Amino acid sequence: MTVSGKRLLKTAVGMWLGRGAALTMALTAGAAEHVYFGDLHLHTRYSNDAWASAEARTPDDSYRFAKGETLEHVGGTRIRLNTPLDFLAVSDHAEMLGAFHALAEPGHPDADSEIARQVASMDPDMRRQALMDWARSMRHIDPNPVLFNRAQEAGVWREIVDTANRHYAPGEFTTFAAFEWTSSTPDFGNLHRVVVFEGTEDLPHPYSRVDSIHPEDLWSYLETQRMRGVDAIAIPHNANVSNGHMFALTDSFGEPLNAHYAARRTWNEPMLEVTQHKGTSETHPALSPNDEFAGFELYTRLLSSLAGERYSQPQGSYVREAWLNGIALQARSGFNPFRFGLSGASDYHSGVSAIEEDNLSAASGPMRGGTPGQRMARPAGGMVTGASGLTAAWADRNTREAIFAAFRQRETYGTTGTRITVRFFGGWDYEPSLTDAEDRTARAYAGGVPMGGVLSGVPSGAEGNAPTFAVWAARDARSGNLDRIQIVKGSVRDGVAEERIFDVALGGEGRRTSDGVQPVGNTVDLATATYENTIGAATLAAVWEDPDFDPASPAFYYVRVLEIPTPRWTLYDSVATGVPLPEGVPTTLQERAFTSPIWYLPPRR
Repeated sequence: MTVSGKRLLKTAVGMWLGRGAALTMALTAGAAEHVYFGDLHLHTRYSNDAWASAEARTPDDSYRFAKGETLEHVGGTRIRLNTPLDFLAVSDHAEMLGAFHALAEPGHPDADSEIARQVASMDPDMRRQALMDWARSMRHIDPNPVLFNRAQEAGVWREIVDTANRHYAPGEFTTFAAFEWTSSTPDFGNLHRVVVFEGTEDLPHPYSRVDSIHPEDLWSYLETQRMRGVDAIAIPHNANVSNGHMFALTDSFGEPLNAHYAARRTWNEPMLEVTQHKGTSETHPALSPNDEFAGFELYTRLLSSLAGERYSQPQGSYVREAWLNGIALQARSGFNPFRFGLSGASDYHSGVSAIEEDNLSAASGPMRGGTPGQRMARPAGGMVTGASGLTAAWADRNTREAIFAAFRQRETYGTTGTRITVRFFGGWDYEPSLTDAEDRTARAYAGGVPMGGVLSGVPSGAEGNAPTFAVWAARDARSGNLDRIQIVKGSVRDGVAEERIFDVALGGEGRRTSDGVQPVGNTVDLATATYENTIGAATLAAVWEDPDFDPASPAFYYVRVLEIPTPRWTLYDSVATGVPLPEGVPTTLQERAFTSPIWYLPPRR
């Protein structure tokens, strides 16, 4: 099918789903042979909060850094990724895009305004006042007319898109045009989405919370563009600080969810960002009390210049609970509004995707910790999360069309910055020897569906069988060995959603005992911030059959792969500066990957 033919097909699909129909389809044929790692959420000087932190990097800097080039850093140092990315999207805030940078330029017609003096100042307090003005203007609370300039926004957007095109090298490095829609609820629960376009031709003006605070209106914007041949998706992020709103059981207008809503959300939002530098949104100890790894890199604070500091409630804010609620709705009402895959990103406001724990060059500009000394001088509250994360996409080539198709098909997973390679398939008759076969990938595709797929009913001839799942993983060459592979299952039993975790492959001998699975151990030397790969395993694999399968109950299955403990950026900075870490700040972490689920749907009654 030609590119134009695919666009027409997608346009028709978007129109159909806009009328409430549900659809599961693949936009490409054949097996995805390669995994590509990238960042879909990065801010430059054109995001006003980044400029307020004295960040001056451009989208051009971002793409050069992602490709492995060296950049100048604060203090005269030079920074570079150890391993370049395969794809990148610069996603600056759409709200008054580039306004602060423009106001600081000499000769701006409003250069004498108070906010222009604030954004041009190097006084952090003055810039903070400008940031508060921006926040009030976004929420239409005493909006500052100096910040609203549609023509200036359009010029910045053209530069962002042109820069993405200039750095696009099909087969080598992929770029996407993107922006962030920075909405929140009236009580400041995060509803933010990153919008990523498949192509760069004839793109509309970015949609911002100034246009609407409702995700449903953002979907209408996407559907309108799709009807004229411009495809894009929205990727929600930081559900962990949504205060229960990201996965509420009502829409943003307070109405009950229905099949029409579910179809629109599934098509417009095929992925969700599960991890980034503001924490991980997989699950929470209050929601998964029997999961020993549920407390990983938690960040629950709601930060608002107007609301002060609040704490986000776990219910309605985490991925696993959303998937559970989704299959419960499927069993009860026949639709699932939460059938999304996973991605990861940095959300750094420094213009660079510095997602390597041992190479954290900056998170949010020189005012917020660009060097080990600056970061160690921050309060302990600024050290609660690691350097995360990345999106992994399975595709047959490194191009916009192929990688975007992976997003659509949810054949993706998120990592905390590590480059663990993970494959996950579900079928009905995988043999235990599958993972040892040379053609295991082709056989897995032929016999089932990959991560992000749906197993619909029990096929003829397999009655009485439980689904089997094939999974294999290999460690990041620059990181720790693998601790384990887990399959997390959610199902509905007697009308109640429940979760179970299965350790299907372990690194090391003798760890499975009558008392349960023993910890992998820890080789990190806290005095030197070094470790040894003498525990765990370089690769792990398993073919696993669900022991509790109920063919009448919808279910989901996803994979979590854990590395052995390795040094966290906080330990690297502590050793580099000789400054002890504040009490309670972690020194190590277990990097991990979270795959998109495979869903099981029982036959329709």
